[in-house]
Amino acid sequence: MNRSPRKTLLAAVAALAALAACSKEPAPPQPPQASPVEPASLKLAKEQAGAADTTPAAATSARTPWVRVRAAEGVSLLEAPATVLPAPEGVAAVTPPFRARITKISVRAGEKVAKGQVIAEVVMPEVVQAAGAYAAATTRLEAYQRRKDQLDGLKKDGLVKLSDLLEAETKLAEARADQQSALATLRAADLAAGDARRILDGSGQVGLRSPISGMVHEVKASIGETREAAGEPIARVAADGETRVEARLAYAPPPTAKFELILPDGTRHPVDLLGRAPVVDPRDGTTAAWFAGHNGGARLPAGLSARLAVKMGEAAAAVPARSVALDGKQAYVVRNVAGKPQRLPVQVLATSGADALVKGVEPGTEVAADAALAAAEEQP
Repeated sequence: MNRSPRKTLLAAVAALAALAACSKEPAPPQPPQASPVEPASLKLAKEQAGAADTTPAAATSARTPWVRVRAAEGVSLLEAPATVLPAPEGVAAVTPPFRARITKISVRAGEKVAKGQVIAEVVMPEVVQAAGAYAAATTRLEAYQRRKDQLDGLKKDGLVKLSDLLEAETKLAEARADQQSALATLRAADLAAGDARRILDGSGQVGLRSPISGMVHEVKASIGETREAAGEPIARVAADGETRVEARLAYAPPPTAKFELILPDGTRHPVDLLGRAPVVDPRDGTTAAWFAGHNGGARLPAGLSARLAVKMGEAAAAVPARSVALDGKQAYVVRNVAGKPQRLPVQVLATSGADALVKGVEPGTEVAADAALAAAEEQP
């Protein structure tokens, strides 16, 4: 009996499905999946949470971060730019007092010189003229004085006219006046009357001398160059002097503050406050203040730029600025007393960046990092 093609096809498909099911191997059992590894920090936090106190005070303490009060001895209140000023006797400029032509330079930069040592030689036409006028006036003065002495002798015998005597006295006074005028010019050039003859007998050169003992740190001149009295100095001499520091302070430091000058290399030198300017610079709101080396201190080079550190000089405590709050006019911090917040009045001495310097709380005490938040939690 012949089967229909449709039945034959269905039988073949069923046979193939049975064969495929028999050929499949059973899947190996899957190992149980491990739970994710819990971080050690999270595990420790859960353990601490399980062992923590659950009292209301403990709950408040958990919400209020506590910080420890630090000792403020030596804490810098602020740092201000400072400059080492030259001592009046520590810097000198060698400049001709009149128009001068340079004929000789006697020193070079880096040489040590003594006070009064010749730095350069110059010819100053005004000084040469003054030397000549002084010599001429001296000659006339001597001649008129001799004539006056003769007339005084004849006057006793009645052999001289009064007009002749008056004329001699007038010429004598004029010569004396001319002499004094020439001498004034010589003295302006740091010369004496005896130098007038030397200038005239020589080449007219005058030595410019160092006003101080020190080291020549600059020479700017050339032979034959002409310099005006108000022009650039021929040389500059510098010497060590008493340290004087100028700084710009943003506010008045506490009366007990201490000060240190911090040099660019990190070296620190204690300095003492001499005084503050009574006016405020309108450009930046700062006030100039001047300092001297403590007990003489180190002698520093003039013009050195440094920083001035203002430090507390009395027992005080340092806390975060947010740890201080105001209740009316009274400042306070919130301290931790057996896990309970408690207000403690303090006196604010100054603020320094993110810190406040206060009196009335001991270093090591735990206070709230945010006094306003702790005070709010303290309310029922």
